[in-house]
Amino acid sequence: MSFYGKLKGDHEPRLESIARNLEASLNAKGGYASPVEVYGLGRYDGHFATKPLLDELCAEILGVVRAYEPRLCEPKLSLSGRDRGLWVRFSLTGLVGGKPVTYHVFFHSVFRNVSVRRG
Repeated sequence: MSFYGKLKGDHEPRLESIARNLEASLNAKGGYASPVEVYGLGRYDGHFATKPLLDELCAEILGVVRAYEPRLCEPKLSLSGRDRGLWVRFSLTGLVGGKPVTYHVFFHSVFRNVSVRRG
């Protein structure tokens, strides 16, 4: 359970709490989300070609997951594809409490927002 959830008396299940935290962390924009300049996504903006952009975006998403969601151990991210709605899909796997879990990460290629769903 998140710190805020404990203060609020919220008893959100752990896997949903992780998805919510991932979504909040990945939707933060680097340099704008907090006094900490490195919080959030944003360094991939310097790439315009598809392959370098996706490589940088994957590395950046994985870095945010490792830094800000310690409950998800041994995270791995793989590109799943894209759709006509301009969403790029990723599969995020790892261990929570020693058990394998999967999250689906959706990144909108125009608006740059992120949605995380438990798989």
